[in-house]
Amino acid sequence: MRSIYGAKRSPGKIYVVSFRTKWYHRNVNESEFYKATQGRSLKGPYLLHGEEELTKAAAVARVKKLLDPGVLDLNCQTLRDPDAETLLSAADQLPFFDELRLILVESWDAALVEALEQRNRLLRMADTTVVLFVQRGECPKTNRLFKALAPENRVVAFEKLTMERAVNMLMRESALKNVDLSKAVAQTLVDRVGFDAYRLKNEFSKAADYAGPGGTVTVAVLNETVTPSPEYDAFEMLDALLDGKRKKGYAMLLNALDRGESPMSLSGFLEGRMKLILTAREHLDRGLDPRSAARQLPGSPYAAQIAVKNARKQTADQLRRAVAAFAAVDGQIKQGIFRDRDALLLAVMNTFEKKEEVKK
Repeated sequence: MRSIYGAKRSPGKIYVVSFRTKWYHRNVNESEFYKATQGRSLKGPYLLHGEEELTKAAAVARVKKLLDPGVLDLNCQTLRDPDAETLLSAADQLPFFDELRLILVESWDAALVEALEQRNRLLRMADTTVVLFVQRGECPKTNRLFKALAPENRVVAFEKLTMERAVNMLMRESALKNVDLSKAVAQTLVDRVGFDAYRLKNEFSKAADYAGPGGTVTVAVLNETVTPSPEYDAFEMLDALLDGKRKKGYAMLLNALDRGESPMSLSGFLEGRMKLILTAREHLDRGLDPRSAARQLPGSPYAAQIAVKNARKQTADQLRRAVAAFAAVDGQIKQGIFRDRDALLLAVMNTFEKKEEVKK
């Protein structure tokens, strides 16, 4: 299989970077693309796609840093919806007093890819040119560009953060901000905010600024500065309700409604969470251990862990009744039986018992 990155330039030597068939026709991950960038072995076209926009933007920024900053504006060009002539004209130019030219394509259509393929120019570009097709979000595998570049291992996936990667990112940010942060507190922040890197970084910045240089970001600091995701708030509310702390859970629900949350949206969320918890309960009843049950659930790992934890508090029959109660809210509202707020509150009151009632 031929080299996908080509020759790596270094004074007096040429190194050929070649990847074996185990890489064939799959996404290249961020780490691999990072190494290729650091090795200055990039050339030709790449498709950058995936859910995680912050790390994708950081990857583009790292490629830009390969160019001489003094002539960056002359050697880096951004194109939107170009035709084949425009793209090839940009890609065929020699770098101006530099070794590399970078073309960023931020939007395109199938006609561009088809025209490049007809000319046999999609993969055949100057060795001194890198073309990055930057897709916001996931690119479907049926997309013409994806199908053309994937067999050449030129599709780079920026996947949603895992807990480990999110914590590592926060630890790096803490060093840059000159604040202390333990991994346990970093995990707490991820649980509260979620895995979106932009939001995670912004919320951590608030906490770090509050702690100040040389300070420590603690859970108490997070309590003062971080705005939890709506999902985290809903999990907290469900925890209270399933623990039999109906007064606390009911108060949290009213606060959400008073903040402007839609009763229909909340009831839909609660129905979905109860379905997930029911699925977790069914996995446990089949003999799976909690960790295995969590791995069987769709969605985020955090949501799966919480679902398994809550599943152990209820029987399958109780959870089925809860799902039915929240599923009925939509019909009750549409039939005019209850107003939306009343229908939701009644479903909550009828579904969750008080702690004192559980003891009887």
